[in-house]
Amino acid sequence: MHRLALATILCSTAALAGSDSDTFFGWSKDGTWFAHQTVSGPNELTELFFCSTDKESQPSWPKDLDELEKLDGRVSCVRYTDPNRAPYGWKAQLTLPKPSPVGPSSMRVEKEYSFDIERPGYVVDVGGGKSITCYVSGLREDSKMGSVYWHPSGRWVGAFIDGVFVHCDVPLKAGPPGKPVVKKGDKKKGK
Repeated sequence: MHRLALATILCSTAALAGSDSDTFFGWSKDGTWFAHQTVSGPNELTELFFCSTDKESQPSWPKDLDELEKLDGRVSCVRYTDPNRAPYGWKAQLTLPKPSPVGPSSMRVEKEYSFDIERPGYVVDVGGGKSITCYVSGLREDSKMGSVYWHPSGRWVGAFIDGVFVHCDVPLKAGPPGKPVVKKGDKKKGK
């Protein structure tokens, strides 16, 4: 009996140690970029991603990131395979709201997924009888939704699907994501 319990505990621990895991750090206050981290594989490879929320707007992220190679997909990201090389103080530029399935203006993430062949994903009810599907690669019937995060402006949403953070590649509200925040001392004197 004890051997069975011990074997079960060891297998569960091994499964957890080898599983992939993501961490969402939040969005910039102006909503032009966000950061998340992935730990994957048997060697626990840690990758830190800085991603722009909108391909049409310049993110207000640290200037060092503008000079690095971008990974272009549904959102454009800069990847660090050594998170210790990321720009100093980047976390202080982010806001991590409390997770909630209901967002600003009573928008909410539906419990049911969309399995449309061209755009599978989680569905956001934006009100007025309208909904938006946020693309999720590899979505399955048994996929599990975890925490849902909303940018305070209501323009962006992200959710954990099967333990992986998926940022919605479609803005939920019309209009620009916001102007980059100007820090004191950045303005030139006399202007």
